[in-house]
Parts: sequence; C-alpha cells; structure tokens
Amino acid sequence: MTRFILLLCSCLLSYLCYEKLQAQNVPVYIYFGSHNETTDIIYHGLDYNDATDYNIMRSYVKQVCDTIIAHDAQFEMMLESNFILGCLQHENAYTNPDDLIEWADNTPQIEVQPHNHFKPFGTNANPYNYADLCYLLDSCGLSSTSEVMGGFIWRNFTSPSVPQDWTQWQTPQPGFTFPDYSWQPTLLWGGGSPNHIDDYNAYGIWKPQAPTVAGFGTHNPLGSLVNFGTGCGEEFILWDTTNVVLLAYRILNFVDSVQVHFAGTPNAFFNMKIMLHFRSFPSADYAAKVGQLISLIQPYFCLGKMEWKSIMDTYQIWQTLHPNANDYFNSRCENTVTITNTPHYTGNIPVTIDGTNNACGNTNQIYSVPIIDGSTYVWTVTGGTITAGQGTSQITVQWDNGVVGTVNVVQMVP
Repeated sequence: MTRFILLLCSCLLSYLCYEKLQAQNVPVYIYFGSHNETTDIIYHGLDYNDATDYNIMRSYVKQVCDTIIAHDAQFEMMLESNFILGCLQHENAYTNPDDLIEWADNTPQIEVQPHNHFKPFGTNANPYNYADLCYLLDSCGLSSTSEVMGGFIWRNFTSPSVPQDWTQWQTPQPGFTFPDYSWQPTLLWGGGSPNHIDDYNAYGIWKPQAPTVAGFGTHNPLGSLVNFGTGCGEEFILWDTTNVVLLAYRILNFVDSVQVHFAGTPNAFFNMKIMLHFRSFPSADYAAKVGQLISLIQPYFCLGKMEWKSIMDTYQIWQTLHPNANDYFNSRCENTVTITNTPHYTGNIPVTIDGTNNACGNTNQIYSVPIIDGSTYVWTVTGGTITAGQGTSQITVQWDNGVVGTVNVVQMVP
C-alpha cells in the first residue's frame, strides 16, 4: 500500500481569510471562565480533603483543560482555597512540578486565578482571603503572582446584609491566615451580589470611582484598580444541560450585534466570557460539549470577529490601544444588545474536519464535522471515492493508491 499525506480543509477557507481583512474594527476578545466554590461538595458530593474524591475531580478538570488546549482556546481557571489545598495535600504541589495547578498555569491557554469567599469565623468558616489564596497558589509553584481578583461584592447590600469588599484592595493587604504575605490586585473581575440577584454585568474596562450604584460605573482616571467587565452573567453559561447549538447561536448573534451597534463607537471594547462551572464538570461528556461549542463558534475566529485572549493579554491590548488614562469603555448589559438563540447569519461557514491526514491507498477512512441541526453537507474528494454519507455530517472514503488526496466540505447552516 502507498502511504500519502491527505489535505483536510474547507473549500471556503481562502475566501473567509480574505473576509477577515474586511471585518469590523470592534474587538471582541473571548475566553472560558470558571471557578470552584467552597460549597462544591453540595453539588457533586466530592470532598477535596479526601484523596479519592480530589483525584476524581482532578480528572474531570484535566479533561476540560485538555479539550481547551487541543482547540487552542483560552481558559481562566479561578480556584478557591479548598481545591488549592487539595492539590497541595494530595499532589504534594509544594515540590511537585507536575501538579495540576502548576501544569495548567504553565500552558499558554490557561491562566490560574484566585476566587474567594472569605469567612473568617463561624459555621463553614473559610479563613483564607485573597492574599492567602495567592500565597497558596505561589506554594503550588506558579511562576508569577496573580493580578486578578476573581470575584467581589461591588456595593453594600442590606437584604441580606453583605458589605462591599473591593476598596480595601486599593492598597496591598495582608493575608488573614498568612499575615506575613501581602497582595494587591491590578484587575477586578466579577462584581457580584448576594445570590447573584444584582451583579454588575457590563462589558469594557474602566476604573471604578466608588462602591455605589452610580459610582461603580463611573470612570476614575486616578483610580488604582481596573474593573475588567465580565459581560452578561447568565447569557453565556455552558451548564451540563445546555443546548450547545443554541449557546453557539447566542454567542455568534451577540458578536454580530456588537459589530452592527458599536461600529465607530469611541473606545468600544468587548471582553466576553463563556462561563463553565466546576459543579458541571463531572457530568457525562461535559468536556466533549466544551469541544463542540468551540468547533461551532470557530468560523467567527476565521472571520476575525473574535479572538481567544486571556484576561491579562486583553488588558495589555487595551493599554496599548489606550495609553491615555482618561480612556475607558463601560456598556451595561441592559444597554448593550439583544441576545437571541435564532441563527440570523446565512451562507457557508468554515468547519473543522475530523479524520486522519495520513491514509493508505485502498483503505476506507471516515471523516466528519460537527453536527448542526438542519444543516446539509456537500463533500468533495480527490484521490478517492465517497462510498457513504454524502449530504450528511460524516462520510466514508475509499482512497486510491499513489496520489495526494484532498477532502473538502461545505456546510450549509439553517
């Protein structure tokens, strides 16, 4: 048998790369965001203090990380004290260079950040504040201290009574459990509220003036902390029960709406998260759903409408584009655009073909693309014959001997 290299591509790829040059100039930088909670055990019954339970959860987290790395996407993995302590205890992360947290942070596609619910006393106490979490992450071998405060209370609330907790971090603060260690963030992320009923959901980058309804969204050029907008809290979450295709439609429709409504808007700048929750990780095929979602929205990366970027990389881009301290952008979700599940784009989009690119002559090989309900597929093969599947998302090809073969597909979406 003759072995040859097979070229897998979409026949529209060259056209779409040309279209990338014509894209609107409103940047939309996107990443996956996730954090675990001190209450994780309630949702999936896994106690990170127990070695067996920790290793079970570790395997699920690793699957999600591996999927994101394989697709060259971007992941902000925000960790609470219980998971970090589990890693230190069960993986000997103090000295082990291959523990999960250090491994993840050393990959280009993943940033590890702290996420905190500080409760020093009482029932279910959590005696680790943000400085303590950074100390623990440093103990895991992270090469640099985090600059992101991954979750905070943005203003005072009265029912229930929960005070704001970000203004103190305008100066370096000591740890509660490790008082000899101090830390100060650069970026605020995830302005929350009790039970998430009044989160500060917005896109953009600005320096909040005060922890009040009016003051938090007001830009203070002299402020010491920058708020990194996390977008619309409930719109782009990948739960274990989420219809992945509809979520992909929402993301693509939102990006299109940004281009329509904000083209020419001074300082328009969208930093968008797709939220993952640790509580969903143990669900069947969850990592596969992450991969499916990435594949479904991949066309807009080819078109130049979105870019995978980490939080810190996005912030550095902002600083480069806007060196003037007076520049800012703040678009509350209710003032942004309407988000829908309905696909409103038409025509052909590029798809990733799964299958071997090193085939032997006179053999049968299977090639497939992600399924979108209602789609039709037109396959073209050179150097071989399609023996089954034309018009569907999967074909079987019998390859000839001694030639270079190609597989092309056009996916017509509804």
